[in-house]
Amino acid sequence: MRPRNDLGLYQRRGWWDPRCRAFASLRRVNAFRLQLLQEWLPELAGRTVVDIGCGGGLLAAPLAAAGAHVLGVDRAPTALADARAHSGPRARFVAGDARALPVKGGTADLVLLADVLEHVTPVAPLLREAVRLLRPGGMLFVSTINRTWRARWLAVTLGEGLRLLPRGTHDPRLFLRPEELLAMAANCGLVPVRQTGERPALLRTLLARAIVLRPAASLAIGYNMLFRVQPQSNGSAPRSNR
Repeated sequence: MRPRNDLGLYQRRGWWDPRCRAFASLRRVNAFRLQLLQEWLPELAGRTVVDIGCGGGLLAAPLAAAGAHVLGVDRAPTALADARAHSGPRARFVAGDARALPVKGGTADLVLLADVLEHVTPVAPLLREAVRLLRPGGMLFVSTINRTWRARWLAVTLGEGLRLLPRGTHDPRLFLRPEELLAMAANCGLVPVRQTGERPALLRTLLARAIVLRPAASLAIGYNMLFRVQPQSNGSAPRSNR
């Protein structure tokens, strides 16, 4: 039996290859994420973005093409090779551990944790590391999966059962409830700014043989949150530099 939360799945090549079914859903999901970022943060050109767990650069490359200066960090060398092959000069990619990033603190305008938190435990140290990277007033974008029976059924039973995702992609015990994320974010000095739920567009998903997302008022399945660093009384953000 394949293990749950098998991070070895992300070592494959083919992140951008339309013939590669292993990443077909990730390509569709990241298109939804990109649209959401463009709606919430329309002025990213010239800004510094750090994409933690960037994989093959499905978010980093288009953000860089739109004018942002992007640093992608991932521990999978094969994924980073795909990211470099599909990115322009505004994107750089380095290997690193998400809990001890090889990045100077206080340098990022935006940090991305897209489809990352449902793969790590504990979550709080990763949030603190993300905050460390942010400038005063910087933003953190998080997308993850709620720990509910609906999310488990859609992501694991249906998604993996129909091979829309590789078997072993998720361990539903690692899914994160919004109230848990909000509590940890508050302890890190983060203030929520925007949020939206998401759910599969079932007919389009079945036709595409890949997960196609659409916004949802409910956070019961997947959700996206945007946070801002809360300034301290002296006007500085709660972070420490390495």
